[in-house]
Amino acid sequence: MKKLKKLFAVMLSLIMVLAMGITSFAADSGTDKIFGTIDDTATITVNGIDNETGIQVNAYKVVEARYDGAGATFSGYNSLYPAVITQEMVKADLSTLTSDQLTSLANAVMADDTKTAIPLTNTTDTTTWTATVGAGTYLVLVSDTEAHSYNPMVVSAYYVNENGNTNISEGALTLTTTAANAKKSNAPTINKKITNSNGNDYGNSVEVNDIVNYEVTVTPIPSYTGSHPVFNVEDTLSNGLDFVTDENGNVVDPVVKVGTTTLTKDTDYTVSVDGRKMTINFVVGKAYKLNAYASQTLTIRYSAKVNKDAVLWDNVNTNTAKLNYTNDSKVDGNNTSAEKTTYTYTFDIGGEATGTNGIITKTGKDKNSEKPLDGAVFGLYKAGEGVTAETVATAADNAAYKTATSDTKGQIHFSQLKKGTYYLKELSAPDGYSVNTHVYTVTIDTTHKNDGTLDRWSVTIDGTTSTFALNNEGTWESVKNPTYIVNTTLSSLPSTGGIGTTIFTIVGCGIMIAAAGLFFASRRKENR
Repeated sequence: MKKLKKLFAVMLSLIMVLAMGITSFAADSGTDKIFGTIDDTATITVNGIDNETGIQVNAYKVVEARYDGAGATFSGYNSLYPAVITQEMVKADLSTLTSDQLTSLANAVMADDTKTAIPLTNTTDTTTWTATVGAGTYLVLVSDTEAHSYNPMVVSAYYVNENGNTNISEGALTLTTTAANAKKSNAPTINKKITNSNGNDYGNSVEVNDIVNYEVTVTPIPSYTGSHPVFNVEDTLSNGLDFVTDENGNVVDPVVKVGTTTLTKDTDYTVSVDGRKMTINFVVGKAYKLNAYASQTLTIRYSAKVNKDAVLWDNVNTNTAKLNYTNDSKVDGNNTSAEKTTYTYTFDIGGEATGTNGIITKTGKDKNSEKPLDGAVFGLYKAGEGVTAETVATAADNAAYKTATSDTKGQIHFSQLKKGTYYLKELSAPDGYSVNTHVYTVTIDTTHKNDGTLDRWSVTIDGTTSTFALNNEGTWESVKNPTYIVNTTLSSLPSTGGIGTTIFTIVGCGIMIAAAGLFFASRRKENR
């Protein structure tokens, strides 16, 4: 009996030891990966990137896996760039990030001096790139390409359980990965717009001495690694525009930025001006200066001033920005260009050459007399703060924005006007005529096409509108509804006072004469 008890005790002890061994074996996540360990790896893949000479494809970790127990147990994910990817956004797969979020993430990564690049290598064909990584999410950036760029991409290596579920509590875990498809931009493009425009981004209206502000953007910035880089922007003004100058007469330098970073003249670029052409060159000496900003957007801001040579609306004042670049800096002369033009207009009233005659006609009697009146002087006042039809009625003549004198056809010509509201008042009339005291409200309105060119414009005078519209043949059609400003001759002025006043005047004079006669008669009688 004692032997049986001893045997039973030995067997029980053996069972306990074996049970403990089994438990210890099951908890060895480094062997079975029951919970996931810090040593787990997987292969991430990016498709669609050409295998150019010198090209760099790098991955940067933006979300890391978190482990407990000295790396033995996976417990979740942490964002390494919480300003862009908040902890609330963190999940196993971040392939749904928007293009704006990807751009912000790329900017944050490139500004991080502590980042570590993981190179991707070209493997099975010329467009597939891979790297072996640990669990987490990675931003993939492509650099050192020629005259084109690739969009930022994210790929992930993340844990799933045996059912493919990422909502993990415990159980056997494996790493799975996402693949990214690169989007390639074949060439940089240029865009130019007018900021603070009274038309649209590409067209506006002006008057002499107005300042027109421009913004040129080039995207994406290419990367060049060869010895023949070409990358510059030329801006050319028409005769009606001049570059803004400082008090010494020097052209004011443009402001050049990439994102929020302001580039430095003579270090990152040079500026040269030849007449009405400004060139901003990003090859200083023989060195291309924008490789550090590849795939980002270049912004150039500068201004022009309208001069007296600005042409009227049936022509146009243009400003053209031209991008010159090379398709391959390893080859001399493989260059091309792209350009964008803005359109600036100025308007007139009463012009024979532009067909605006007949909108306002000065007459000497009435609009049906067909007698135009020349020599009447008019003032045009710009509406604005404190300037209304009521204030213009009593305003001084020298406060007028422009003055004009009616010609032999009764036309009043005001030139180089922009979109807006004005007030028209007669300042003086020819001999023999009275001044018309009415103040007329004049409104110029414009409509531009999407490319900035003028589609139609109108002049409204006291509610009467004349329009000028571009037809399908590219010629201007006008619908004119004239306004007649009538002056009255002084000889036809109505008498003031009626017949009753005249009678009273005569009677009063008679009484005074009779009183005087009686006075002198009485004096003679007394003298006798």
